[in-house]
Amino acid sequence: MIQNKWLEIALYPGCIQGFFLVYLLWQKKNANREAIQYFIALLLTISILMLLRVTYQPSFFREFAEIILLPDVILFLTGPFIYLFTRALLRVEALPRGRLWSHFIPAGVHVLLVNTFLGLHLKGVLHFLTLPQILVGFNLIELAAMLSLGVYLWMSLGIYQRYRAAFYEKFAAPFIGQFLRSFLVVCLGLLIFWCAGFVHKVYHQQSDYSIYTLFWVLVVASVYFLALKIWSTPAILELPVVIEEEENKMIPEEPIPEIELESLSHYMLAEKPYLNPEIKIGDLAEALRQPKHRLSKVINQGYNRNFFDFINGYRVQAYIQARRDPRLSHMNTLELAFATGFNSKSAFNRAFLKETGQNPREYFGVKDPKAKVAV
Repeated sequence: MIQNKWLEIALYPGCIQGFFLVYLLWQKKNANREAIQYFIALLLTISILMLLRVTYQPSFFREFAEIILLPDVILFLTGPFIYLFTRALLRVEALPRGRLWSHFIPAGVHVLLVNTFLGLHLKGVLHFLTLPQILVGFNLIELAAMLSLGVYLWMSLGIYQRYRAAFYEKFAAPFIGQFLRSFLVVCLGLLIFWCAGFVHKVYHQQSDYSIYTLFWVLVVASVYFLALKIWSTPAILELPVVIEEEENKMIPEEPIPEIELESLSHYMLAEKPYLNPEIKIGDLAEALRQPKHRLSKVINQGYNRNFFDFINGYRVQAYIQARRDPRLSHMNTLELAFATGFNSKSAFNRAFLKETGQNPREYFGVKDPKAKVAV
């Protein structure tokens, strides 16, 4: 066990902050509840185990060795919680219950068998292993924990990369989930740091766990930063589904009645709801007095577009018309983009390129083709 007064002092406010973040996230009633629940589980695990760690006193070790070691179960819980949270946040289909619980088997083995078995040896109840063998056991646990965490972080990063690629294929809008990649990469970097410390410890046959401790302090700090980011940016919990399961693609689609397409087109041209940069599919569905899922189906099947590309198509055509209007010649590109419903320069550039196949400079630098409304 590590004796570090400054670490112990840091853990007290860490526990309090963890429980406070749990409370803040639990208040998000209308958010992505599955992602929130997994993240709260991670925060509660970290906070409770930190609380157990700060209550540790050397004089109690021999009497409660098997209990004192329980906080080390965080080794095998952090990876699965991060992985399941990433899947839920990015709207990947939930795992079947059997596959879900299988991710926590290593943690169960750690608590019920390996860690308790070693703890009872340290307590003096069991005498099957010598002290050097016990230390080898702890090293094997640490090695397995590094491998487990690395695999889960790598799988989470893979899901993120797939989601980001699919998002940009479907949406000409800024991706607000970029921070998740930074979090995962930082955790992988810290894991490499931990591995280097582990190799140094084993090679020199030392019992120094300072690198191990520093790693978990930094990981906990990263998790807390992620929690604050999620709490302060509610839109993160409203990311759309973009990774579709193959079986869903095989379901035959029913044709959309022409009258629904005409009604939607007429409303878009007459009311120009796309000029609102914050418009959501629920807002448009409410204005048209139809269920949100039905409107989504009309847009997806009737126009072969997702909602954001559908809206941005009208915005791009509105921008082209405004650019050609002599009365608006005093406005620059960004001003016109904002006036036609875009909320950022990058979103405008992506949408324009996706709609016309050219950037604005190229498009207006040649003979203007006849404007084609995106419907």
